[in-house]
Amino acid sequence: MKKLFLALSFLLTIVIQSIAQDNINRDSLSFSATLGAMAYSDEFAPFFLVHNRWGEIGDEQTVFSAGELAYSYSLNDNWNFESGFSFRNEIFSSYYAAANYDILYLRLGAYKEQLGGLASDIGVVSYGLGRNARPVPMIELGMNNYFDVPFTYGYVQFKAHIGQRWLETDRYISRARMHSKDVFVRINLEREIGLKVSSGLIHFAQYGGTDPMGNQQPSGFDDFMKVFFGQGIPNELGGTAGESNAVGNHLGMIEIGFEKNLGDHRLNLDYQSPFEDQGSMQMISLKNYLLAFQWLLPNESKLIKEVMVEFTKSKRQSGPGLPDPAPHFPDEASNFGREFGGRDDYHNNYLYRSGYSYHGMSMGNALFLTYDWTQNFLEPYPSYNALFSNNRIVALTLGVKGELSGVLEYRLQLVSSKNFGTYAGLYQGRFNWGGVALDPNYDYVFRNGKRQYYSLLDIKFNKPFRNQPIDLNIMLAFDSGELYTNTGAEISFSYSFVKN
Repeated sequence: MKKLFLALSFLLTIVIQSIAQDNINRDSLSFSATLGAMAYSDEFAPFFLVHNRWGEIGDEQTVFSAGELAYSYSLNDNWNFESGFSFRNEIFSSYYAAANYDILYLRLGAYKEQLGGLASDIGVVSYGLGRNARPVPMIELGMNNYFDVPFTYGYVQFKAHIGQRWLETDRYISRARMHSKDVFVRINLEREIGLKVSSGLIHFAQYGGTDPMGNQQPSGFDDFMKVFFGQGIPNELGGTAGESNAVGNHLGMIEIGFEKNLGDHRLNLDYQSPFEDQGSMQMISLKNYLLAFQWLLPNESKLIKEVMVEFTKSKRQSGPGLPDPAPHFPDEASNFGREFGGRDDYHNNYLYRSGYSYHGMSMGNALFLTYDWTQNFLEPYPSYNALFSNNRIVALTLGVKGELSGVLEYRLQLVSSKNFGTYAGLYQGRFNWGGVALDPNYDYVFRNGKRQYYSLLDIKFNKPFRNQPIDLNIMLAFDSGELYTNTGAEISFSYSFVKN
């Protein structure tokens, strides 16, 4: 599929160039090539040298080459075509072709995009689609911007998208598909008081694919419609041929945003309430949420251009009660007096055991640690067939970016996190009441929460070699806490070419 998308992208570029009839400058081309090296004090790279980097960093990567190309052609005021790709060593992280008409777009391929949250390269947490994993091959139709609802005089606006993605072969459910959609409504009071208020829902659902026993999961058109509306398929035969709750692995978030102009300053406030099933969908929750604040300073500001603060809690996850009755826990009395419907287990799923991941990286919250990542610094412990062994966290993040001089840019990110693991680890299974429920001295690797700090200082020297189109980039990362301590650095030189 990757080769097909690359071929289509190349063909589209040739076609677009061939239909140009005049000398009007309608196209643009940008290209960058990078050479660099990475080093670290432990046997693995610190957190920020790997995470939130589009899944491009391979295991034990030291020396690397990378490149990125983007081509755009404007046919007229309404039509625009795009194509491009990016890679780092053997990993092609993106390859895409897109057509844009007015505010509508149609994209094919693996495209670096963010669904939900504030647009920024200093943000860390997202319960939508973030910058952590590689882009997934897709076809997607959506809107690049908000559209005015007729007869509302621009006060009410909306935007939406729908997409279909194809996940990789090397996962528990091979070649699973992922449906995505969102819809947002915005109240635009920009003219009156410089304020915009928006709210929307983002929904993802993994379905289809083949399990390790060779069973094909439901993937026909009727099944897709059930996935679209979150409906279930009763499974009379048991096993893994379907789910009585809902077809596939459903998750997403409800988002509320505020945008406020104060002179030349812009303040953005973003609230995300994640959900893993219909029962955990809440417009407002003070138990599991992300609250992010972004301050964008005027263009004249140099030392500080942007500030981002994020606070997230995912510790509760509908509480410690079992998700459903089990043979040994048939009622609330045996469920330690708690209601059923708890232990949502963010980013994990009992059938789609590779969870909300692509090539082993979280597609959403980068602070959720996978079992494989924790094996860099912890002794082996039960994973309970879940990819993410730490999704109950409380974290505060800070990001700042700006310029130290005309040629020197910086980006600083700091994270303080407390990691509580999962309910499955705490109670020896998601559908069990063992562990700390029976033994107050139960030895669990994340017992009582483990404090961990991550930090990154990213410095870019623009054209330090006498106006040659070469930039120098230095990334310094340091992690410390109760889980591990590690230091690392990456240095790279990039050559850039832009034609407008």
